[in-house]
Amino acid sequence: MYAQNEVPNKAAIRTKLSSLRNTIDIHTRSIWSVAACKQLAQFVEKRKYKSIMVYISFRSELDLKDFIVWCWENKMDVIVPRCHAVDHSMTLHRLRNWDELREGSYGILEPDPELSPALPQSFVPDMVVVPGLAFDTGGGRMGYGGGYYDRFAQSIGASPNERDNEVVWIGAAFEAQLVEHVPTEAHDLRLDGVVTEKSSYFVHKMIQE
Repeated sequence: MYAQNEVPNKAAIRTKLSSLRNTIDIHTRSIWSVAACKQLAQFVEKRKYKSIMVYISFRSELDLKDFIVWCWENKMDVIVPRCHAVDHSMTLHRLRNWDELREGSYGILEPDPELSPALPQSFVPDMVVVPGLAFDTGGGRMGYGGGYYDRFAQSIGASPNERDNEVVWIGAAFEAQLVEHVPTEAHDLRLDGVVTEKSSYFVHKMIQE
């Protein structure tokens, strides 16, 4: 979609990609979300993860509801971020049921800190499921421009280009959101893979096994 030597207008690209995702009708998004959640569950089932960080879907994002329920049923800790618009940072909270969510920054449902206090800053989840507008199969991701996940990765010592062996970063998207190349910068976090309703695309051998 974008050549690697292009210098794209990211704001214009985000607007276009958001509009394209919004054209997917609600029924289709629901069906695809269920299928993608099954792909995620199959990936996680093979591993001994104890804590999974997820996002709560907003607007036309792929809905992780079924995957979250699956994690609860399999005794895994579900971790949800709370965004702080002042400094574009995130605190992490353990989500035990849907009633712990309240509308937060940008109108997105987030954990209520009175019901689910923030975890210690030293806490690091085993896996992070990341939302976005576009992904490529080489680990590239285009987010929404706030830099929340990039800052979070930096706060736990994750290099943008070198995978540590502590945290696995997986994008969740509809197949229609995959592009040939996502324009990225040096500070942008690169993912270990992306999961869609059709398949799983892994970049690093350590998670392919």
